[in-house]
Amino acid sequence: KCIPYASLSSYGCGCYAAVVVADDAAEEEMRRARAMAKPWLMRSIVVAGVNLWLSPASVIAILLFLSQIYYFFVGSRQWCEASHILIKDTSPKTKKSLETMVKELGGNSRKFGDVAAKYSQCPSKVKNGDLGRFYEGDMAPAFNQACFDPKSPVGKTIGPVQTQFGFHLIYIRNRNL
Repeated sequence: KCIPYASLSSYGCGCYAAVVVADDAAEEEMRRARAMAKPWLMRSIVVAGVNLWLSPASVIAILLFLSQIYYFFVGSRQWCEASHILIKDTSPKTKKSLETMVKELGGNSRKFGDVAAKYSQCPSKVKNGDLGRFYEGDMAPAFNQACFDPKSPVGKTIGPVQTQFGFHLIYIRNRNL
């Protein structure tokens, strides 16, 4: 049974189904025209006939966001690999003797490790004062500043640096600024 369509009723029997097919074809044509009118960055991605509902612009935005997260947590963090000697006594006499010790140790990492194992008052002395790799902000502020200052030489003994724990002599092995 045909359902009369209002605009075609005066011409006889116009089938609603025929009009729907014509409307579907016109709608599909309009949808294609609208899709093609969009810039390529805003069009949906179609893979193997499946519309992913992602545009190239949204894929780019997602990739940029993920790369920022990666660089925040992994890539761009400054790190330092160092050893230290901790002396808890903060008297001026101790500071003076540590200043002469810096000159004696210089850039000799083996000698620094031996002195750290013998005299350091930190639990790291069992590893020759080795602190491993640490990131900016992980250590006490004065210690952190000494290690991450670009003027602090790599491969040389620096200090004494005073923190709330005492005086430190620091040997920076490697760092990424």
